[in-house]
Amino acid sequence: MKSGIKRVFVIFHGRFPSEKAASLFAAKECEAFGKMGFLTTILVPRRLGRFKADPQNYYKLENNFEVRYLPTIDILNIGFLKGFSFKLSFLLFSLVSFIYLIFKASKQDLIYSNESLPTLFLTFYFPNTLYELHDFPEGKKFFYKLLFRRVKYLLVTNIWKTEEVIRLFGVNREKIICERNAVEVKDFNIPIGKEEARDKLNLPGDKKIIVYTGHLYSWKGTDVLAEATKILPKDYLTVFVGGTKDDVDSFKGKYGGVENILIVGHKERGEIPLWQKSADVLVLPNTAKEDISKYYTSPMKLFEYMVSRRPIVATDIPSVREIANNENAIIVLPDNPNDLAEGIKKATSDKNLVGEITEKAYSDVLFHTWERRAKRILDFVGGKIEP
Repeated sequence: MKSGIKRVFVIFHGRFPSEKAASLFAAKECEAFGKMGFLTTILVPRRLGRFKADPQNYYKLENNFEVRYLPTIDILNIGFLKGFSFKLSFLLFSLVSFIYLIFKASKQDLIYSNESLPTLFLTFYFPNTLYELHDFPEGKKFFYKLLFRRVKYLLVTNIWKTEEVIRLFGVNREKIICERNAVEVKDFNIPIGKEEARDKLNLPGDKKIIVYTGHLYSWKGTDVLAEATKILPKDYLTVFVGGTKDDVDSFKGKYGGVENILIVGHKERGEIPLWQKSADVLVLPNTAKEDISKYYTSPMKLFEYMVSRRPIVATDIPSVREIANNENAIIVLPDNPNDLAEGIKKATSDKNLVGEITEKAYSDVLFHTWERRAKRILDFVGGKIEP
């Protein structure tokens, strides 16, 4: 890499830290850039609802990047003003970020963000801007065409979106790097056996335990997993870990009375590997009914499952299939409780298959660590950075 890059500034508009995956994602990116030896600063708004803990401590990160909280207006808790409040906060944060960086950053620095409006503003002053595309722009085509044209680099998190960006927006392939999401291996490959993990969590030792960790949004397919559990024999127990309070309450209203379903709600991030290690099977039941699931996502959860060295049952949709295949997972039809139940039973009965796919999944995921991802990104921009 050329020595042009002095610092990396990451811009993130979400609550930081928080229970949201996007907040964790931003934190892990910053830590990874710091490990690569770059002075890294993340700019975040001083929003209501963020956890008051120090981000490095909350996420158990190295103290190798700086967090700068910038002023904003946040009245998101007032229901009828939520939409307006978010737009106002986003606009103000975009302007404040621009002003802050005019004084604090140099034109050699890399400006890195998955926030569209701040990135667009910054392209008018800073030559080295990278926009990271997570979702896919279904609307505002003119705005995104302008953004994609003005940024120097565009990072896209899966192949499907990469090809669509080129096809629909005419983006030059040479400015695009396709990098999926990532995982911290040491966080999830913890040295604990299944029985010990169950003891710590007060889970039964005589059940075949299926674990799902993550939010309970409809596009995650959690309803399908709950319906599949009803089909399974009673010696199977499905444990749902995660979700916001409202979503957990709603999910309990639908499935709390099912004998072999356990809904434990949100758990601290440091506890999630323990739940995954307690499992006989880990399930990624994403739906094919919503594009965010079918095409847009690059599920961090899948990478975390792969590190945990437990057999994975995942649905056959394009976003998942970019990583999961018949060699590293058991692939089932999406939105089909019967097929999902059969896949789960296969994962608990075919020991030879389980051993093969588990080890292949672990081997495959080592390509997708945060540090390797950061190195590939910095290598990509480093040869093109403007002095």
